[in-house]
Amino acid sequence: MLWLTWRQHRTQLLVTFGFLALLGGILLLSGQLAADAANGKTSLYCHGGGIPCREYDAGLEDLYQKIYPLVVLVPFVPLLAGVFWGAPLLAREYERNTHRLAWTQSVGRGHWLAVKFGVLAGCAMLAGLASGQMFGAWLEMFPGKAESFAETSYFGALGVAPAAWWLFAFALGAAAGALVRRTLPAIAITVAVFLAASIALLLLRPHYAEPVRTIGADPATKGALIVKLGRVTPDGRETSSLDEVPGCPPGLGKSACAQAAGYQDFTVYQPVDRFWRFQWTEAGILLAATAVLGGVAVGGTVRRRR
Repeated sequence: MLWLTWRQHRTQLLVTFGFLALLGGILLLSGQLAADAANGKTSLYCHGGGIPCREYDAGLEDLYQKIYPLVVLVPFVPLLAGVFWGAPLLAREYERNTHRLAWTQSVGRGHWLAVKFGVLAGCAMLAGLASGQMFGAWLEMFPGKAESFAETSYFGALGVAPAAWWLFAFALGAAAGALVRRTLPAIAITVAVFLAASIALLLLRPHYAEPVRTIGADPATKGALIVKLGRVTPDGRETSSLDEVPGCPPGLGKSACAQAAGYQDFTVYQPVDRFWRFQWTEAGILLAATAVLGGVAVGGTVRRRR
């Protein structure tokens, strides 16, 4: 069964790992440029060299912004496991009627599914861990970017969360294939549900724990996940920071004028030190969803008579 699994899915596996290798090469090249700039070896992005350059030179930020359009796509890379591994796993067998032959051999459908599902799920988890480590190592080249809530767009591409996203995408594709028995519809369902889940967790993430509320300037808000910003009026009411303040002109100087009038800025946020707590929380949510989807895929396959 292991050899059969490799023979049937080697193209999808090789294409996916080839894409990851290409992505890793791009990150490695730009990361090396950042490292050279920080060490004063590259004058294009660094002027002065050493630690001051690494911390303050705007050239590193410029390099980061140039690669950023690729960065925002990284959280969607797990879709490869759902589209190319999970969706065709069962849907293709039903579509070609090869399941009638495959499941009447000496290997039962339960064993057949366990080996295939287990091998591909293991590969998905390894791919997720590898991509998370690769992306995290790249972010370390840019001060303040790693282990930060400031960029929620790539939170799911860091740490342990990518492994959970890869497993979720794979199980989602397999479940869709077991239910609709057609590859293209299964792929469409996988993409739609994955995107919906990404948006749902993006909205849910600020509420994984009770946020911290602070009045006035607070250094702890740097790199934090901002939940809400606003002002407290002299009579204790909360207003948006965009609302007009009586007697204060809009634009520059509005904040100073508001403070002079007795208004206080407040911030509701999730501190940076909760990064790994939130990583494990999100991974737990996704693994629970993966278990349900895996049950749907297995149950829909083992119990079906045809």
